[in-house]
Amino acid sequence: MPTVKRLYVRTDDFRLAHRLLSELQARNLPAEQVSPSQAIEVDAYWFGTPEEVKSIGGRGVAVDVESVEETISTWLLSRQLAAPPKQLIVGIDPGPRPGCAFFSDGVLMGKRDLESIEDALADIVRLVAHTQPAQVLVRIGHGSPVHRDRLLNRTLALGYHVEIVNEHRTSSGQPRHAHGSAALKIAMMSGKAVHEQREVEASDGELRNLQRISRQRSKGQLTISLSAARRVARGSLSMEEALKEAGYDAS
Repeated sequence: MPTVKRLYVRTDDFRLAHRLLSELQARNLPAEQVSPSQAIEVDAYWFGTPEEVKSIGGRGVAVDVESVEETISTWLLSRQLAAPPKQLIVGIDPGPRPGCAFFSDGVLMGKRDLESIEDALADIVRLVAHTQPAQVLVRIGHGSPVHRDRLLNRTLALGYHVEIVNEHRTSSGQPRHAHGSAALKIAMMSGKAVHEQREVEASDGELRNLQRISRQRSKGQLTISLSAARRVARGSLSMEEALKEAGYDAS
């Protein structure tokens, strides 16, 4: 990401200032807090309320207390257009609903929980297309083997560098479903490089769980076969495609 000499939190709103400083620090973007009346460098970026930005002008970024994380992420993405980053690191907490975290040249772009492996992969591909990094390094937690290996195979196929990270204690102190936070920790840990794809074999329990999910998705109308469940586990078939093959019409 292009170098930012200095960032400022330039607002009289105490709650907003606190949220901004905490979020910027978490993203490795230290900022200095100043009052709106204090002079700063003409070309410096600063964050304040929409009213303060409209009144003062310059390189002000308008934000309110409820949209701090989203606004900073959007601003960082806009900065990427000036010069592609040298390295984009993606951390993934694997599972049926994976978490993802993104670091661009050491700056946290964001973290989020996704609804599926396909959603996670689409998110990564979109960000890579937007930022055009020189290198993409994907770090995947070692848990949830079937989902881990599906993610590993797909990211290797996309030409990314992949590491498997021992995610022991990455979820320590986190709520049970805080996969995005676990992904952030995974992104910050070195792992073992992997260069070859793996055979994905689901356990009997995982296959039965996929059949249970198919019953839920079809509102109890049908259950996909074990053969179809195995293909879903391997990633060669989506659940929606498996249901359609079995005769389910979502419409």
